[in-house]
Amino acid sequence: MQQPQQPMGFVFNPESAKKAGTSAMLNETGAYEGVILHAHYNFGTDSQSQTLELGFESNGLKANYLRINFINREGEQTFGMDTVSALLWAAGVRDAQPQQRQTPDGMVWALPAIEGKSVGLVLQKELRTKSTDGSDTYQMNIRHVFQVKTRLTYAELADKVPAEAIDKLLLSLKDVDKRQPVAPNGAAPGARGGPTSNRYANQATGNQQQSRLQQNAGSRNVGQQPSPETEFDDDIPF
Repeated sequence: MQQPQQPMGFVFNPESAKKAGTSAMLNETGAYEGVILHAHYNFGTDSQSQTLELGFESNGLKANYLRINFINREGEQTFGMDTVSALLWAAGVRDAQPQQRQTPDGMVWALPAIEGKSVGLVLQKELRTKSTDGSDTYQMNIRHVFQVKTRLTYAELADKVPAEAIDKLLLSLKDVDKRQPVAPNGAAPGARGGPTSNRYANQATGNQQQSRLQQNAGSRNVGQQPSPETEFDDDIPF
């Protein structure tokens, strides 16, 4: 006769607790189709810079703090404005206006028009060194925007050419290594303007392993022309 199962007790494990939620984070360079969870503005404290910060989810994997800087310190538009325009197109939004929102951290400016919208993002992993203790960390940066399902960029749709740009980009896209050398005392010289480390030279010179999404990119049928998209009255192909 089978013995009844006994419930398991637990003892707090600090190392295990640190890992909670990390398996659900999007942390590989590649192309992802997903949903914008939130879009908030950040403003420079001692400059005129403005940044759009996105939360993004793709098949259960989340990427937070995806930042698009579209106004620089001097108050001038940057190339990030191009990314924002492509993001609006991919989300099917023609006009998006900021609104204030109450969050647990206080009032923030948000861009609700693109929240909950499906978009495609090419993300590149950037390896960095924490200025506080010299340990390794990373951030994900937006390299390109494309339309879900068709895999088209706006330029390809406008020029009526096949969806090839994203797969071509993935074939050469690798992690960026901006980690700094660790000084003998354990500090991170890079935080104080130190030289770039060459301790990870193999990754920086392109010998790192490609992600699954990059490896699969070469086998896609990129020559297939998708069905025509509906256009607005002003002939802008959204």
